[in-house]
Amino acid sequence: LLSPLSAPTTTLFWQTPETRMKIKRLSIITISIITLTFYFVNIIRKTNQLLYSPVSQKLIAKSASISRLESWRCRALRSHSSGHWHHEYAPVKNYSFRSDDENTTYFPDEIQWLQGKNSPLVFDKKTCKTFQQMHSDMMYVTKLGKQCGCGLPEFKPSISTWVHNGTVSKESSKTEFYGLHSSLQLAHGLAKTNRHLCFVGDSIDLNIYDALQVNLLRSLKLQQRGRKYYDYPLISVDERRFDVNISRTDNGVEYVPKGWRTMSAIRTSEVAFHNIDGVAKFSYFSHYGWSPWDIELLENCNIIVMNLGLHYHAYTGNAIRTGNSLSSDVRAAITSLVNFTATKMDRIAIWRSALPQHFQSTNGHYGNHNKSGCVPLKTSFREQVYNVAYDAVFDEMCQTLDGVDTTCSPYEKHCNVNIREKKHQTTYQFRISNNLTTWVDERDDPVKKGTIFRWNIADLFDNHLWHHTIFDCSHYCYVPQLFDEAFKRLELLLRNN
Repeated sequence: LLSPLSAPTTTLFWQTPETRMKIKRLSIITISIITLTFYFVNIIRKTNQLLYSPVSQKLIAKSASISRLESWRCRALRSHSSGHWHHEYAPVKNYSFRSDDENTTYFPDEIQWLQGKNSPLVFDKKTCKTFQQMHSDMMYVTKLGKQCGCGLPEFKPSISTWVHNGTVSKESSKTEFYGLHSSLQLAHGLAKTNRHLCFVGDSIDLNIYDALQVNLLRSLKLQQRGRKYYDYPLISVDERRFDVNISRTDNGVEYVPKGWRTMSAIRTSEVAFHNIDGVAKFSYFSHYGWSPWDIELLENCNIIVMNLGLHYHAYTGNAIRTGNSLSSDVRAAITSLVNFTATKMDRIAIWRSALPQHFQSTNGHYGNHNKSGCVPLKTSFREQVYNVAYDAVFDEMCQTLDGVDTTCSPYEKHCNVNIREKKHQTTYQFRISNNLTTWVDERDDPVKKGTIFRWNIADLFDNHLWHHTIFDCSHYCYVPQLFDEAFKRLELLLRNN
């Protein structure tokens, strides 16, 4: 028998030196992971406490109010808004027409107008009708909406430049302004991102829609005449018309008012560029006064530009033929625009300023004027009643976030609305009152927040000589550079958004 002292011994696997070393290392790693986990959890907890503290929330809100419109864009808009028009009237003497002007900037007849060779040519309806048969995109004699011609007796062709802090010189800015650079840049940006821009309003908005279309058609024809490289080479500008017939509930009950306020068709233009797969779309929606029954038609828009104005009496503030007050309808419109931006991503709402009227009345508005003719506005009435009314409503319903005044505050408003408001004719109130209950979702949170940009262009149009006739001091004739400067500000609002 073997004695116990001499019996063989068995070594377990975890008792080997190599295994003990591995276990030791694993323990160190595990302890390190646990320690680091607690460390990072503590950091996250403290970070959340910091982020959601009242002080931090104010800083974040302040940052957000500035970030929607970057500071450089606000400076550019403010600089552009500080400008003024510089005119050189025909016969132009201080401007040398370049050899390629005929191919890139003007049509041959237009150069003769500017040189005074066809003087005294009157750009009235008769001249407009004659040139419409030759060209549909010539300055001064192209039809915008129902208006055609620059028919004031004092009107003269001119090289007009909007001079501001960002304009280095008249000559250096010529190509941009007269090449309709801003209209092309606006459409190019829409095409790159396949966006749909919708103008919603009355005959003034129809003029603006037509002016953008004509500026692009004009650029296309001028590009086709020339042989130089263009920053925004166009392929086509095409328009389609869609009939609208939405007027009955599911039970056959009429709910859309008949007559002049009823939208009968939607006009849509599509613009294509070389080397871009996308297409820019912009449309006109007839909206003569606040019409909540039309809002559903805007669902396919990415960008809405809206205005209510000239069909509200300047002296009573009430809508012509309906009696609704302008301030009440603007509140309903702002509510709808905020809801538009809050319900889907990738949407932008813009409010256009009213354009100046130049009738021979105390404040330039239509009514209370006893003779025809358009005249300059008195300095004290430069900010006319419609824009004053808009500002009052926006100040009441909207603000810069956290009440902080920034350089962007004239151009962006952050608004809080209740979409189930019944004090004004909101879309909700309209649907309920007309028993359109299938269109109402009571489950959704009624409180909405959103941003509305302000497209302020009244100062650009403060020129009484650019009106249509001596009897119409509201609509403007086709002056390409005038509308291109307006589209410059719109493009600045939309760039990078």
